[in-house]
Amino acid sequence: MIQRAMTVEDAVMTDSRVLQKLNNLGINYDFIATEKLEVVLKENGIDFDFFVKQIEGEQNFEGIEQIKTWSKKEIIKYIIKEIHPFEINLIEKLDKELRELIHDHYLENGEQLFTIYETLLLIKAELVHHFSKEEIEFEELLSDDNVDFSSLIAEHEKTIGLFDRIKYLSHEFSLKANYEKIKDVNEDLFKLDSDMRRHIYIENEFLFKNQE
Repeated sequence: MIQRAMTVEDAVMTDSRVLQKLNNLGINYDFIATEKLEVVLKENGIDFDFFVKQIEGEQNFEGIEQIKTWSKKEIIKYIIKEIHPFEINLIEKLDKELRELIHDHYLENGEQLFTIYETLLLIKAELVHHFSKEEIEFEELLSDDNVDFSSLIAEHEKTIGLFDRIKYLSHEFSLKANYEKIKDVNEDLFKLDSDMRRHIYIENEFLFKNQE
């Protein structure tokens, strides 16, 4: 587990993904290996807890072991009642946050923020369509095991592609700026990305896998 008191070198030895993440952020390991990781991150405008959450959340999806024990009906209810509303609300929150940032800081970061916002709108349009279509096909799944989910699986791949793009544009959800609101955008982009990947994993593994 990565600790606040660790040097960058110690953190990399603890979890090799730290080095890859630093490289992705454009932070040269050779120059900061003996410095405290928390200090290095702070100097680059990155919150320590957020950084660690990104690292440790990459491989483990929360609650998967419990979900494995659920029936298809329980999984579908969970997706419709909890996951879909949460993700739609988070997208709406990000929509508002990004519009405010573009309005207030278009001179400094306008082009980058607007490109991210455009991608978010594509994700929003894709998910609204996808969720409505998905909920119809879930009803069919409960009454008939032989449902063709190939179009939904293809839409999952398209959605992941859009999230990969927004991840790249935001430098892995680590936009740098001197204003506080950017921290909220970084955290919410990461939260949405993580939840969507978990959402897609649950559907592909536990609902669609045996239908292909």
